[in-house]
Amino acid sequence: MAACLGASRPLGVLAFHFPMCGITGIAGFEDPELLRRMTASLRHRGPDEEGFYETAKVSFGHRRLSIIDLEHGQQPMSSNDRKAWVCFNGQIYNHSELRKGLSDHYDFQTNCDTEILPALYQDQGIGMVTKLRGMFAFALWDESEETLYLVRDRIGVKPLYYAPLGNRLLFASEPKALLEHPEVSREIDPSALQTYLKLLYVPPPLSIFRGVRQLPPGHFLKWKDGELSVQRYWEVPTELAQARTEDEWAEEIEPVLRDAIRMRLMSDVPLGAFLSGGIDSSTIVSIMAEGVSERVKTFCVGFGEEGKAYEERPIARRVSEYFNTDHHEIEIQLDVVQAMEGMVRGFDEPFGNPTAMLSSELSRFTRQHVTVALAGDGGDELFGGYPRYQGMILSEWIRKIPKPIRGMIGSFAGEKESSTARNYRRWLRQLLEGTDKEPAQRYSDWV
Repeated sequence: MAACLGASRPLGVLAFHFPMCGITGIAGFEDPELLRRMTASLRHRGPDEEGFYETAKVSFGHRRLSIIDLEHGQQPMSSNDRKAWVCFNGQIYNHSELRKGLSDHYDFQTNCDTEILPALYQDQGIGMVTKLRGMFAFALWDESEETLYLVRDRIGVKPLYYAPLGNRLLFASEPKALLEHPEVSREIDPSALQTYLKLLYVPPPLSIFRGVRQLPPGHFLKWKDGELSVQRYWEVPTELAQARTEDEWAEEIEPVLRDAIRMRLMSDVPLGAFLSGGIDSSTIVSIMAEGVSERVKTFCVGFGEEGKAYEERPIARRVSEYFNTDHHEIEIQLDVVQAMEGMVRGFDEPFGNPTAMLSSELSRFTRQHVTVALAGDGGDELFGGYPRYQGMILSEWIRKIPKPIRGMIGSFAGEKESSTARNYRRWLRQLLEGTDKEPAQRYSDWV
């Protein structure tokens, strides 16, 4: 996995791309000026177009980054009878398949994936969210029922924040838009801060601001007549898989991975991929190369002489040559102060992954060539690539060693002085000290 793309957040899929739009909205009152300020604050998420839908009870604002059906995908978008309105951020990968089930009784006006949402809702109600495959955050207003729904994708790729104000409601893709309203508290939430210091990010439903909440992944929020409720519609399956050999797992995983990447190649704008030369990104590039007619555009970051220990470009070049990609490189000469200022503007909440600065620079460079890039985030989490996962397996073997011998190993690990082995000694001590703890506590200590 590319060093610049490591993630503190548990993402949970291997092939990712990150087209962005920005959504905003208010419910329970009218304030056109506020809505426009909120939407303007998200211009960086959607530089192509701006759109609004406004009524006495609910209003939407949208900033668009055009990916599919560039000419007809303006938002907010309505159903044919204009009774259901949607404000959408993300992409529905299976929208073509879903259209087929509705085509005999619904007259689609565009090829945009957004249109499947009001159409499917009118056919199946809010239960339709269980049919969606993709990354998304959207608001849906049912005009007939005077009911607002906010929906977030299964694993939370797309952000969605909200701020209850009595019987009124604000929502947006980022907290900065909500803070345009003077009644939304900017006070730090102590519970969120404490959790951040443990995990290096703030998990839902908390946000760093006391007056702002995150809609959790796999949930939808329902607002009607000032009453608000949040409900789960999906959760990670917890049943144990049947025992399989490594070859059997590989045979089962490969078609799933190919399908995941194939769906993410649907776009009306140029596509590319981040390439570090690691297994994750190289696998994605290899499958992309099979699925597109033109050479895949790949992008890699380098660090120069000072960052020689982290240099990945030579390996990435070999992978690029093998798959005949159109390869591009950028060498980072990072002004840390300037980069930090950019991160503060980009992250409304504290985020403890310093590689975000490198990701930002690589993305800025990549945007000069393509609009959408696939990345290998989540591969290490899925397939146990990080040392902490390997340590869990190793610790089970160490538990079989008698305690006195384990203690001798621990003492030895603590006495030796060697700059080249310092990290390994520290890792070994952590491994030995946590062996007798329960697996969950052991893992928590290592993280």
